[in-house]
Amino acid sequence: MQQTPLFPEDSPFILGDSRRNRWAVPYSHECLNARTENLLWKNRDALQGKKILDVGCHRGTFSYAALKLGASFVQGVDVEEGLVEQGRELLRDHGMGPKNFDLQSAEVLECLQSQPENAFDASLCLGLLYYASEPLRLLKELQRVTRETILLDTFTAAFAAIQGKDALEIYPHLSDEALDLPFLLVARTQSEKKDYRLPESFPYRSKRLSLTSYPTKALLELWFDSLELKRHSIDWSDYIQRPCGWRDLYPQENKMNSHWADIYSSGLRAAYRLSVPGGK
Repeated sequence: MQQTPLFPEDSPFILGDSRRNRWAVPYSHECLNARTENLLWKNRDALQGKKILDVGCHRGTFSYAALKLGASFVQGVDVEEGLVEQGRELLRDHGMGPKNFDLQSAEVLECLQSQPENAFDASLCLGLLYYASEPLRLLKELQRVTRETILLDTFTAAFAAIQGKDALEIYPHLSDEALDLPFLLVARTQSEKKDYRLPESFPYRSKRLSLTSYPTKALLELWFDSLELKRHSIDWSDYIQRPCGWRDLYPQENKMNSHWADIYSSGLRAAYRLSVPGGK
């Protein structure tokens, strides 16, 4: 196990993040360090000495973690310029220079399409896939620009049944048997969040909305197999505190009283290490 947490309780990566008190994936001291440990530290062989792409880099939190764990260079991309600038400042304040990182504001797919094949040794896609209107297209582009390894962490279809305004319509019609099938749920969400906006927004009844895309694990794994990505499901058993099903996290009171690892125990979220054909 990782001995020293990368992010102390007073880390500006935590204190300055508006997501630190979310019920599902809080950027709190406990959750952030545990996820960093399980997603990155336990896969540090894919990062050390490598050139890394971090899509949806937000404030550069995982970009910084990758560098601290031995990455030679991290290219981050996020649509929100304000957050990207915060990330640049945070990385500079933590001793990282131009030879270590480049964070840029751009649409992720446009950025990926501008990159040559095998431009990066490894890619991080941690909490972005469900914001893509065409998640399979995003996976294809990640595979094209990545030489060895993709680390992916994403919500699944069950999340759409318990979160957001569409949940009341989805929840009664979803079953455990259905979730074993390969399908995609698409739900609405407001484009403007506390301090960032989502890509691909559109006007609707005097508001701006975006669409979120939630594949079942069965569909995710079908996509991985179709792209010849060798998949290894990342195990969260060291962090899970109780057996938990997705229905246990509904309604709102249950969500607010949950432990962060319940999203993995219940199948609301899944994480994978994906090996690219011909890579290590």
